[in-house]
Amino acid sequence: MQGSELQFQYFPPSVANSTKINETSEYGQGHDGYYQPDAVLDVCYPLLDILDFFHLYYIPVIILIGLVGNFLSCVVFLNTHLKMRSSSYYLAALASADFGFLAALLLVWLNNNVGIEVFNREGWCQALVYVSSVCSSLSAWLIVAFTVERFIAVQYPLHRPHMCTVARAKAIVIALCVVGLLSHIYSFWTAGILRSPDGSGVCEMLGEYHEFMRIVNIVDSLVTLIVPLVLIIVMNTMITRNLLRFGRRFKQDQVTSERASQERSDFNLEQLHTSSSNNNNSRRQPSQQSFHSSKSNNSRQQPSRATNPAVERTVSIHCIHVRSPGKNLMSTRTQQSITKMLLLISTVFILLNLPSYVIRLYIFVFFSLWYQTTPPSLWCMQQFFMLLYYTNFSINFLLYSMCGITFRRCLAQLLRKTLKSLSRYHCRIQRYF
Repeated sequence: MQGSELQFQYFPPSVANSTKINETSEYGQGHDGYYQPDAVLDVCYPLLDILDFFHLYYIPVIILIGLVGNFLSCVVFLNTHLKMRSSSYYLAALASADFGFLAALLLVWLNNNVGIEVFNREGWCQALVYVSSVCSSLSAWLIVAFTVERFIAVQYPLHRPHMCTVARAKAIVIALCVVGLLSHIYSFWTAGILRSPDGSGVCEMLGEYHEFMRIVNIVDSLVTLIVPLVLIIVMNTMITRNLLRFGRRFKQDQVTSERASQERSDFNLEQLHTSSSNNNNSRRQPSQQSFHSSKSNNSRQQPSRATNPAVERTVSIHCIHVRSPGKNLMSTRTQQSITKMLLLISTVFILLNLPSYVIRLYIFVFFSLWYQTTPPSLWCMQQFFMLLYYTNFSINFLLYSMCGITFRRCLAQLLRKTLKSLSRYHCRIQRYF
């Protein structure tokens, strides 16, 4: 396995230019924290075959799964009744961002393993670096956005109806996209094709922007790494704590309401029994009176039997106490289900990104800030952690399918509707011919 096969396209954009093997770049000689290829190959030689296997087979599998899954997720969230939820727009945007990153990664993989020269061409190089940078940044901040929404819904439930709206979700998604597109536009100037003595070109960071990219990496590490990670961990901790508290209170309130409902139903039954007994007694009196008095009594008693205020009031009260908790219970369970699903997504995001993030932070704090050469052993560790990093972009659809009952139902309905449309279209074509 050649060192040139493991270039910066297999790293997050923010650390791509400080953790790579590059046999052709003028900065590939251990200058200012860059790895020396020979040293890296010596240290990582026992693991190169394993890395080669994963890069050759595992990466295309997760790319294909992620492309199909993210496409289906986006369609389900925007074309079913799930679009009535504000969280669906965050998840649809997240699926689109993950799809864009995986599409760029697919072109890079085809360039390195199949021989389709796309990534190492002028124009394509800058575009793919730009797309991967924007999509990876958006992926992190979209997770922060819906985590904030869930935090508001759990911590301040009375403010949820007017704060966690579809219009607000759309505005936030558009704002994040605009900021992401504008903040990474420097990629079109800092990335380019570097020519080796044999004439082959490699997409790399241009040497004249080395110091500029060092500053960009510092800012990028803070904005797309440290801040989102801290926010997600803090809010997830508070959401989990509130969910546990709410679960205990909900069980206690449910037990109390069941007892009160049972006592109320017993009381209503007794009152109904008393009212019916009084009515029976009043119906027996006419047999001891004259026909005229009986007729007058019946004329006065029949309206009371038809519309007894006490009975009607007790029945209506009983219905109110039975029906309204059911609606509240359904709404509460729906919100709990949404919160648990989004909490799972953000937690998986942290678990799959944390190993790579720890390496990036370590390099950032102890080497990049002090212009120190990064040990080659960290490159080997980062290569394995990057496999988890890429998995994060393709796993959300599996999480929705396994843990989201509503998502599965909407997906099944959408697939059945699509199959029916295709079958009708096929029948029309056969009739035409």
